[in-house]
Amino acid sequence: MSIPLEHQSLRQLHPRIAVTSLQIGDTHETVARILSTRFHFDAQVIPAGDPVAIGMAIREAQALVVIGLPTRADMERAGIEEAVSSMIPVVALWAGDGANEPAPAGISFVLDPAVGPEHLATALAALIARQREIQRLRMDTMSAMHFSGGLRNEIDTIQEELQLAASVQREFLPRILPTLGGIASAALWRPAAYVSGDIYNVMRLDEHHLGLFVTDAVGHGVPAALLTLVISRSLQTKEITGTSYRILSPSEALARVNAEMMQRAGRTTRFATAIYAVIDTRNHRMTVASAGHLPLIRIRRGRACEQIMTQGGLLGVFEDESFSEEQVDLEPGDKLILYTDGFEQAFPELGQDPAAPRLPNRRYLDVFDEFSSLADPKDFIAAIDARLDEEGQDFPQIDDLTLLCTAWNND
Repeated sequence: MSIPLEHQSLRQLHPRIAVTSLQIGDTHETVARILSTRFHFDAQVIPAGDPVAIGMAIREAQALVVIGLPTRADMERAGIEEAVSSMIPVVALWAGDGANEPAPAGISFVLDPAVGPEHLATALAALIARQREIQRLRMDTMSAMHFSGGLRNEIDTIQEELQLAASVQREFLPRILPTLGGIASAALWRPAAYVSGDIYNVMRLDEHHLGLFVTDAVGHGVPAALLTLVISRSLQTKEITGTSYRILSPSEALARVNAEMMQRAGRTTRFATAIYAVIDTRNHRMTVASAGHLPLIRIRRGRACEQIMTQGGLLGVFEDESFSEEQVDLEPGDKLILYTDGFEQAFPELGQDPAAPRLPNRRYLDVFDEFSSLADPKDFIAAIDARLDEEGQDFPQIDDLTLLCTAWNND
């Protein structure tokens, strides 16, 4: 009897196999001779229980035939375990107890010798044919594991660099917000990821003037964060001449930032919005200008939020962009809110499905109104922060959030 048609290609290949025995005798020699002469295998006979010989043989063998049913101890003692660990198929010929049980771990087949050599040849041919694909998959797996290990290292490095970038960006935020003329401030700054495309500042310009600044770079991640640092460094608040100085108006300050960005523009253009306000604490007059930014909100005692509208395009777009100003005379108890556009999506519409896309809305104004009675800016910020945490249980933060609250509480 010959090898079935689907395995006749092995006739030309003469696949190498090793044949050994766990018992004293020449049965394994007979099996090897039959496989070689009748079925064209290159069968190598290994002395019974010789682990060294088996170890050398399996370096080139494509399968191992064992006469007897090896136990775990037999596999280790006779060197069969090495074949298993090398992913080489192992076929056991055994007719005693356990012949009809599932093959022991590491053994591909347990065959009864009574079934005839053709069944053994067929099993070996099938295992060898399958083994080529197994070896290919094994190499692919090893390559993927090696690649994933390198990729994991790259990801770890990127995460470390992002954590460092976040730490550096936080150093650019004011640690203490100045209080001047009964006017105090507090801020909320919540990046959506490691770094933020938002930044803010509160500056004591002199003994009578306070500057409020918020900017939001278009985009996310490290490029947006770097742009905010450039903008904050480009903001000129005073013009010094000799021993005197002049406080720059908000519109003039934004125009100079815009000019600086236009000069720095390279092949990759970056845009940003910004809002800048100056408060004269002598008369409590606030002057504000914005560059494509959301309007400043004024909250007065017992009244709804009032938006202070100004005109001006994005920073970094047009070289000669102009920025209009608005002036507001503040009253005791007034709060000023400067914020970024992340709040338009921070509070989803009531009843919205968490899986549905979150569209910009004006619900945040209702939240601002809800906490308008909180006179201290720190209390107002804490309340907003807590509400964001509540919303975040079902709706994760998708954009950077920055809110600056400034209040005049000098009654």
